[in-house]
Amino acid sequence: EGIVLLRRGENPSRVLNRVKVEVEELNSQVLPKGVSIEPYYDRTFLVTSTLETVSHSILTGISLVVLVLLIFLGSPAVAVLVVLTIPFSLLFALVLMYFTEIPIGLLSIGAIDFGILVDGAVIMADNIIHHLSDARRKGEQTNVRAAVEEAALQVQRPIFFSMLIIIAAYVPLLSLTSIEGLLFRPMALTVSFALIGAVLFSLVVMPPLATMLLRRGFVDWENPILTRLRPVYAGVLRRLLGARWTVVGVVLLVVAGLCVAIAPRLGTEFLPYLDEGVIWVRANFPEGTSLQQTARFGKRLRQIAKDFPDVDFVMAQAGRNDSGTDPFPPSRLEMMIGPKPRDEWVSRSKQEIVGQIGRRFREEFPTTRFNFTQPIIDSVTEDTNGTSANLAVELSGSDSDLLLDLARRTRTLLRTVPGATDVNIEQEGPQPQFVIEPDRALCASYDVQIDDVNQLINTALGGEPIGTLYEGERRFDIVARFDRELLKSREAIERLPVYANNGVPIPLSQLAHFTIVDGQTMIARDSGRRRLTVRCDIVGRDQGGFVKEAQALFQREVKVPPNVQVRWLGMFENLARAQRHFLYVIPITIGIIFVLLITTFGNVREALIVLLAVPFAFVGGTLALYLRGMNLNVSSAVGFATLFGVAIMDGVVMVQWITAMRRNGLSIDEAIVQGTLGRLRPILTTSLVAILGLLPASVAIGLGSDVQRPLATVIVWGLVSSTVLTLFIVPVIYRLAAPVIVVSRES
Repeated sequence: EGIVLLRRGENPSRVLNRVKVEVEELNSQVLPKGVSIEPYYDRTFLVTSTLETVSHSILTGISLVVLVLLIFLGSPAVAVLVVLTIPFSLLFALVLMYFTEIPIGLLSIGAIDFGILVDGAVIMADNIIHHLSDARRKGEQTNVRAAVEEAALQVQRPIFFSMLIIIAAYVPLLSLTSIEGLLFRPMALTVSFALIGAVLFSLVVMPPLATMLLRRGFVDWENPILTRLRPVYAGVLRRLLGARWTVVGVVLLVVAGLCVAIAPRLGTEFLPYLDEGVIWVRANFPEGTSLQQTARFGKRLRQIAKDFPDVDFVMAQAGRNDSGTDPFPPSRLEMMIGPKPRDEWVSRSKQEIVGQIGRRFREEFPTTRFNFTQPIIDSVTEDTNGTSANLAVELSGSDSDLLLDLARRTRTLLRTVPGATDVNIEQEGPQPQFVIEPDRALCASYDVQIDDVNQLINTALGGEPIGTLYEGERRFDIVARFDRELLKSREAIERLPVYANNGVPIPLSQLAHFTIVDGQTMIARDSGRRRLTVRCDIVGRDQGGFVKEAQALFQREVKVPPNVQVRWLGMFENLARAQRHFLYVIPITIGIIFVLLITTFGNVREALIVLLAVPFAFVGGTLALYLRGMNLNVSSAVGFATLFGVAIMDGVVMVQWITAMRRNGLSIDEAIVQGTLGRLRPILTTSLVAILGLLPASVAIGLGSDVQRPLATVIVWGLVSSTVLTLFIVPVIYRLAAPVIVVSRES
């Protein structure tokens, strides 16, 4: 068995294609007849499955967006005009992705909400058909070009600044570092590219296209359901305006109550579980297990795993690699278990498959320490955190016995924390060792060189090469081995002959002392200090809460001597760093949005009114995470940062339209009612297309959907709450805090 490693920064798809070409060449031209290289796993499966998940979510989202546009706009021509934003902005983004070397993936193209892309086009199209329809209803001679130009100029400012606010919400994400930066910086850039393309299409391309497509004018059509809803909505809004102080008080209590009741109950983790498709198992058998016995155990474990109907293949490997980068003892075994395609599963989830296999393994091998993970995340966490476990407690010092005692107490303590599984000491414990110690005085009395004694021991027992065989350009070590049957007792080893300088054989027992002691098979060090690591996986519980409880329990129950250093390792370290980063990112995002709102409206009051969409959206996103049993992680935090920009858009359109009505001479109450009614259709349309555009991603269960699901959930349900509150509560707050409007004499 062999493993091909991908160098950092390389493209997996390109490298895999080149590897397959080389393997084919080896099979056809180099390897002898009957010998071939047969790959059993590569990243092609993961990449292909992820792209299929992305494609399904994108196509479903686009289909829902088109359906909503047809329902609300009524005209296929107008719907097509709006939908053209998607290919234009997507092509614009792909061109910039090519120049910035961003690959197509789950968190680049797959993270685009195509409903948000068409928001500006929806507002532009709605205003254009509104102007054309008004001219036809009044019986005026329709100058399509002039009407389209007037409509475009009327909404260009809110469209530009609304989309700019959404882009601004992504800019702070570019400052993310480490793993979260590698994951989400491409997303922020890709979505920003697509939004820039959408703005260009809405403001530059769409008006000329509308002039050509609608050159004969347009008769507006409204969905009958929306027509019936208008008087109902107007009546409800007037009642809310009449009881505005009560409404605001109730809303503040509800929002504050939900935040206080739900937000503290959300669990925390660095990233959601990322399904790679396969299962990676590490089995540590009892200390002293030979390589041959480990291989036999591996064969039995393969048989057990293959008994499950959901398992397609099982591979096991014992020993260590040639480079020595993984200094594992002979008692360690690693396995890869490949499940069948998801549609062939009997089990409901991958976690259920892992649980069933784990129970069978532990029943038959109760003294073996098992760890279930996945190959990519296993390597990533080991490189970044120093351990592949969800949580590890590293104890370092100079006294091995003291470290072992502390490690055993820590292991016992962690097993009492709810959610802990596979809690074990990572390094092997002491085991009996047969020690041969040459005696220099005895060697001198028998005229034996001590180097000859060492060479005999190294050759007979250690397998040290005695020569080299050359075959062309290749070289092989020559090793002389005793029959193991002749060396399986202490007495047999004591009888091994060592030749004196005069050629007389002397038994080894006359030249050395033999003892059996308990000793370490492997001594791990960190910064020159011995260390032991207690590892622990977390199941059915959030990382942040588990670590917090475990650390509090450890501090209370375990007294650590001053000469011992304790470190807590795991993915939660990344969580703490990301939390600190988002403590700056979220306020900066809101600050940038607020500055842009002030620029848009020209006064602070209207900017603050629109900014109220942020807490409304936060409540919806938080409630959705809680109800779906999701934790607060980097993915959902990125979703919140994005949501705050997207949720502002409807408020910008509504407040600007209400202000325009007031400037036309309407009273403040009538301006609020007429302004909200005038923008009811575009607000509902933009909100629904944005919600439905990411809805498939929020409920997707395919391979690769795990990291995107929390982000999409926050945006979708945050938009639901912000839309409802924008339609009903923002007008009420506008009534209470409306700025003074100077009405011109013409109006």
